[in-house]
Amino acid sequence: MNGRFFGGGMMPTPDQDRLNPDRTVSLFVWHSTGKIKTLMNFPKIFTGEHIKLKTNCEVFKGKNIFVEFDRPCALQIDGETVLNVKNYKVESALSKEKVNV
Repeated sequence: MNGRFFGGGMMPTPDQDRLNPDRTVSLFVWHSTGKIKTLMNFPKIFTGEHIKLKTNCEVFKGKNIFVEFDRPCALQIDGETVLNVKNYKVESALSKEKVNV
C-alpha cells in the first residue's frame, strides 16, 4: 500500500503515509486465523487496532517488495480482482528513479 486507507475506510497499514519522504510502501499480511477468529477481529481493521494482533497481523515496509505464493490466488489491486496470481512485485517511485539513473 502506498496510502493508509482503502475499501471505504479500512486501515490495514495505519502507519503508512503516502507522502513519506522515504517513499516506502507497506505490505499487510493477515495469517494463521480461522474463519471465526477472523470474523471476530476483522472490524478492528477500521480503527487500526488489528495491528495489536501480533501473532496474526504483520506489516512490512520497503521500497521493493516481492511476494511469491505457494499456489495461484486472487488479488485485489486498485479495486480490481486479478485471478491466478503466482507472484507480485511492487517498486516505489523513488526506487524506480534510482534504477533509471
